[in-house]
Amino acid sequence: MRKLLNILLMLFAFAVFGQKTEHDKQLDEAANLIFTDPKKLVSISTKILLETKDYPTKIRALSKLVNAQMVLGDISQVIRNCNQGIKMAKENDDKINQVRFLSMLGNQYQQINMNADAKRNLDEAENLINIISLPKDLLFIQGNVYNVKGIVFKNELNCEFAIKYFDKALTVYDQLQAEDVVVTNRLLIDIQKAHCLESIGKTQDAEKLYAEVLDSKKDGLGYNKYFASVGLVDIYLKRKDLDRAGQLLKTIDVDDFVQYDAELTSIYYRLMAQDSYLRKNYKLYLYYFDKYNQVLLQISKFQNETIERLVINDNANFIHKNNKNVIWNFITISILVIILTLLTSFFYHFSMKKTFN
Repeated sequence: MRKLLNILLMLFAFAVFGQKTEHDKQLDEAANLIFTDPKKLVSISTKILLETKDYPTKIRALSKLVNAQMVLGDISQVIRNCNQGIKMAKENDDKINQVRFLSMLGNQYQQINMNADAKRNLDEAENLINIISLPKDLLFIQGNVYNVKGIVFKNELNCEFAIKYFDKALTVYDQLQAEDVVVTNRLLIDIQKAHCLESIGKTQDAEKLYAEVLDSKKDGLGYNKYFASVGLVDIYLKRKDLDRAGQLLKTIDVDDFVQYDAELTSIYYRLMAQDSYLRKNYKLYLYYFDKYNQVLLQISKFQNETIERLVINDNANFIHKNNKNVIWNFITISILVIILTLLTSFFYHFSMKKTFN
C-alpha cells in the first residue's frame, strides 16, 4: 500500500511556467521512461538539472529525478532531492511546488516510520495550502497531503485525528473527476479509515467500508480489494467466524503480490497463521508464522538500511559544511591578519615620517 501511494504521489499535476525550452521537450520525451527505464530517466534528469539555469525547467527536472528514484525505491535519495526541491521553491517564492515536495517528503518519512519528521513536513505543507488558492487541476496535491497526514496519525494510533484527515481528503477528491488515481486514493482511504474505525470499536462501520471496497465496480490501481479482503478476514477471525474467514482467504492469491507488496504479504501470512492456529492445525500455523516473521525482517531490514543511509548522508553533509566553515574562517582570519599588518605598517611608516619631519 505504501509503495502504491508513492506512485500516486508521482502522478501529481505539475506547475509549468512560461514557454517550453529544449530541455522541457527532452523531459516530456523522457517521461514515458518512468516505469520502463527509471535509471535512464535519472540520468537524463540529472544531466538537465546540471545544465539548465532556468528555474521552471530545473524544478521539472528535479521532479522527474525524484519520481524515478521513488520507482527505484531509493528513499534516501528521494528525501535528499525533496529537500533540494523545497529549498529551490522557497528561493523562487513558488508555494505550489513547496507543497508538492513537502508532501512527497512527508510520505517518504512515514514509509520508514519516522512519523515526527513526516508530520513536520506535512504540517508545513498544510499551512501553505491554507494561505494559497490551488487551481482545480492541482487539488489532487491537497487531497494527498490530507491523505498522508491521516496515515501518519493512523500509524501513531491516533485514529480520531486520522479519520478527520481521511474525511478532509475525501472532500477534496469529491471535487475531482473519477480517474484511476482518484478512484485508487478513495479506495485506499476507505481501507485505512475502516482499520481506524475497527481500532476505536466501530467494527460494523469498518466491516461495511471493507465490503463497499470489495463491491466497488472500479478497482483502481494496486491491490485495494486484497487489502479490503484481509481487513474483513481479520474481523471474522476475531469473531471466531472461521467459515467466512476461510472462504475469503481462498479468494486471495498471494502470488499476485508477494514480490511487490511486503506490507500486504505480511498481513496475509499473519492471518493464515492465525486461521491455522484457531483450526488447531499447528504445523500449518508454524509454517505461516515463520513466513510472516521472514517478511517482517525484510521490511525492518529495508527501513534500517534506509535510515542508515540518511544518517550517513546527514553526517557527510555536516562534515562538508563544517569543512567549508573552517576554510572560510581561515580565509577570513588570514584577510584580517593581512589588513591588520598593512594598517600597522602604514601607521608605523606614517609615525616615522612624522617624527623625522
